[in-house]
Amino acid sequence: MRVPLRLAVSILSSAVRPAVAMFYYPSPAASALEHILVDNWGAYASNFSSAITPCENYVTEVGLPAINSRRTTAAQWLRVAFHDFATADIAAGTGGLDASIGFETEREENSGSAFNDSFTFWQPFVNEFVPMADLLAVGTVMSVHICGGKYIPYQYGRVDATTADPKTGVPAPDTTLEKTLAQFQQTGFNQSDAIALTACGHTMGSVHAGGFPTVVEESAITPNNTNGAVNLDSTRAVFDSAVVHEYIDNTGQRGGPLVTSFNESSRSDLRLYESDGNKTMLDLYAQGDGFQDTCVDLLGRMLNTVPAGVQLQPAIEPALIKPINVTWDITNDNQLVLSGKIRVLYTGEVSDNPISITFSNGYTENLVPEEDLGISAFKLSNSQTNATTQYSPFSISGSSLSGVSSFFIAAIGIETRTFQIQDKAFIVPSLTDIADGTVSVTIAARINQTDLDSSKLTLKVATPIAQPLTLAPKIVQSDVQLEGGSSPLENIGYWTGSVAIEEPIGAVSVSLLSGEGVIDTLLLDAGVAGW
Repeated sequence: MRVPLRLAVSILSSAVRPAVAMFYYPSPAASALEHILVDNWGAYASNFSSAITPCENYVTEVGLPAINSRRTTAAQWLRVAFHDFATADIAAGTGGLDASIGFETEREENSGSAFNDSFTFWQPFVNEFVPMADLLAVGTVMSVHICGGKYIPYQYGRVDATTADPKTGVPAPDTTLEKTLAQFQQTGFNQSDAIALTACGHTMGSVHAGGFPTVVEESAITPNNTNGAVNLDSTRAVFDSAVVHEYIDNTGQRGGPLVTSFNESSRSDLRLYESDGNKTMLDLYAQGDGFQDTCVDLLGRMLNTVPAGVQLQPAIEPALIKPINVTWDITNDNQLVLSGKIRVLYTGEVSDNPISITFSNGYTENLVPEEDLGISAFKLSNSQTNATTQYSPFSISGSSLSGVSSFFIAAIGIETRTFQIQDKAFIVPSLTDIADGTVSVTIAARINQTDLDSSKLTLKVATPIAQPLTLAPKIVQSDVQLEGGSSPLENIGYWTGSVAIEEPIGAVSVSLLSGEGVIDTLLLDAGVAGW
């Protein structure tokens, strides 16, 4: 896919949904997912982190019912990822992280509300470029990173399953040790891996009598504990090694209810931990802070287990300089304008040093930052404080940017970055919207260009819609027929088109193609998933 590409923001509840676009760097998927990972709190937060802030939070309910439920969304996200992964067969090249778990929630091995709770929250973030499977992996990365653990290098590019995985066998509390180890072996995890991964996954959350009455007695259900939760360790919402230490030292929760259950047949963690004479658990105990590194490795392997043929992309790194909502548009008084913001990610406090934007034709502007700042979960350059994001807006007349092909951002102390742009043809955000089930699009293209044939411009629309048997959306593609329109601008022509779509449950993408190549993309109706 070519750059530059753009992202739109709109309000879900509006009858007519106008677009505000941005250039994507380096790609639509990477830009959107980096936003989720990096922009956690404060100015322009991604909204994704709100579900697990604070880490005790249960996003499906609010107020006292959420507190009394004793459910923990961060722990749920870990559980969903494991259950999606656990039926992988690496020899056959099937299963793994593919969001097939959405089709499998009626299976007894997937008891509990975690799956539909999680998919309901993630659903609005799904679009043509960001599949549910990638969000499922993001959920685990965020839960670990925000709630006390380390960052798991996040690779993207997963592909959503279209049906349930025919294989079953997620280890249950009453599964025999032999079957449990065989299932882990099928996923590529040996005995020691299986023990350590289980400990990493069970350092957060609880087991509930409501979902697992053979593990936790119903007497645990009280008005202040409405699901009968028994915590896996004494730090339910912190990703730490407490579950290991309490198991070995026989203190606190002593390893959790899957070790201490009243029902001996439901002590699945105890059987697993003891299967090598507690050697792995003792090794984890002795690791100290190294436990976190072990979990990063094992959880990363779990998240990167994908079906054969799926090619994951390189791990996303926080962008120190990132253009946000940078867009060409036509103003109400028929002027071509380039506007947007530049996000700078600082190690700690923001700098007072100037930031400038310079275009390939030499035009330069100094930027004035906004007062509101953002906070990231990332700690850069071994800093002990969270990184800070600062945003600097700009709006520049197209008359100053004739023939530009790129711009670079200069900020003292941060490596200068150059970004490509083009204005030969683009979707006009202010003249593009969704209303009454119809996407209406206007594109602008410079006329009499030798390197762009306007007759070969085409439009495609991709809509995430509900599908049966899972809360994961499916993407429906539509072609848009373009017709010449009337343009108020000299040397720029307009083309318009529209297409009816089904009710979207995420951002609708509009892609402009020249021949087979995508030259511009606009996301409409991004809602909570937008900027």
